[in-house]
Amino acid sequence: YEDLAITRENVFILKSNGTLFSFGFDHITEEEVDSVTEWKGVVPKGEYEAMSVDPSGNLVVICKKCAGEKNKELVSGYIIKAGDSLQAGGSFNIDVAQIKAISGKVKRGFRPSGLARNPVTGEWFIISSINKLLVVTDQNWKVTEACQLDGNMFNQPEGIAFDKQGNLYISNEGDDLSQGNILKFRRAG
Repeated sequence: YEDLAITRENVFILKSNGTLFSFGFDHITEEEVDSVTEWKGVVPKGEYEAMSVDPSGNLVVICKKCAGEKNKELVSGYIIKAGDSLQAGGSFNIDVAQIKAISGKVKRGFRPSGLARNPVTGEWFIISSINKLLVVTDQNWKVTEACQLDGNMFNQPEGIAFDKQGNLYISNEGDDLSQGNILKFRRAG
């Protein structure tokens, strides 16, 4: 499993093939949940790692590597209306040329591994473990910032989240040489 998102009523879990699983938020304290719903075919075939929730309670899923997608030029994202059922609510693209213009060369295309919305500014923060990049977009997915991440500090950045105060958290997966961790970056101001 790659990511999870919580709406007012449900918990959603993203599998790397784009399959989503959900269960009611009221079951969150249970050790095992029997009423899990599996959602296949909601997004196009591909590899997915990044999911979040927008202010309207819709799921936002970004493709890491999708069939037919030229991720050296564009990265596709999908809005999914979440309720009793899941329905397509639109799509968007992130222009990799905008990232390159700010950060320089983006090798092998841009491959998102995590997505979070800053609740204070409304901006979207997208992390890429492969590219060692943190990309910031406005609410319309126009790239406004792209920061190279230091590989010594960010061994394998896979997760990203904000708290209500706008503090940023980035998680790194561990490996044989280093432990996984969660880094907190306090909001300035």
